[in-house]
Amino acid sequence: MIPGVLCALAGVLMPPGQAAAAGDAAECRLRPTEQHIDWTGRRYTGDLLCEVEPGHIRLQSRSTSPVIGTMLYSPVWFVCWKQGSSYPGTDLWYLTQGDQVVATPAAKAWGYMPATSVKAPEHPFPGLAKCPWT
Repeated sequence: MIPGVLCALAGVLMPPGQAAAAGDAAECRLRPTEQHIDWTGRRYTGDLLCEVEPGHIRLQSRSTSPVIGTMLYSPVWFVCWKQGSSYPGTDLWYLTQGDQVVATPAAKAWGYMPATSVKAPEHPFPGLAKCPWT
């Protein structure tokens, strides 16, 4: 792949380094050693990498919470899950960082995506940590 060029894989645009192998497109997998630091400085070890439907990232795990980011690419990593307000089909939400900041720039698009947007075989995904503040 040519560095800096977006590529199309199965009809989804992905930046370099995020393209999944054709056989992995619908799989979710835990990555126990991945490190992330959110906008508040909280550190996370381990994540879930999973295909998603592109969509909004909300500041809180509520359907009425402000949209602060957008998820444009797939697959996506998630650091934990929590229960929140009802969203069509679920009340589970996953914490991640969006690809694009929409509002509240200080939060750097860190927020929640509803479980119905995450193409996992079950929710919450077994082995992914529950967010500690729930």
